[in-house]
Amino acid sequence: MSNMGGVFALSFVLLLLLGNGVAEEMLFSGESLNAGEFLENGPYRFIMQTDCNLVLYMNQTRALWSSRTDGRGTSCRATLQNDGDLVVLSGTAAVWNSGTARGSNNYRLIVQGDGNVVIYGAALWATNTVQS
Repeated sequence: MSNMGGVFALSFVLLLLLGNGVAEEMLFSGESLNAGEFLENGPYRFIMQTDCNLVLYMNQTRALWSSRTDGRGTSCRATLQNDGDLVVLSGTAAVWNSGTARGSNNYRLIVQGDGNVVIYGAALWATNTVQS
């Protein structure tokens, strides 16, 4: 029994360390980042903040890009729609979009190891934040 308690404690600590983050580097068509969730690759974190701002950070302190939507909604989420458009939604209202709707397809948003966040289906949108 004491071994089970140790496994439970370790699992609990891991959950605390991971926090709310998705801790992956990719978002697929139809998936969302809810407030507090993020994608991450190396030092780059793409987070849907609780203030409704979608931000790309380097080393969790230096903002490289943002949707500039802080304070424009509540309980916001960033959704990669099935048409390739990345949208920040507050409820059902869009407060920002990437302007990349191209029609129904399988898209993916990737936080790349070079600091660029890109929507692929064909490259439709990027933060243009490649770091050398």
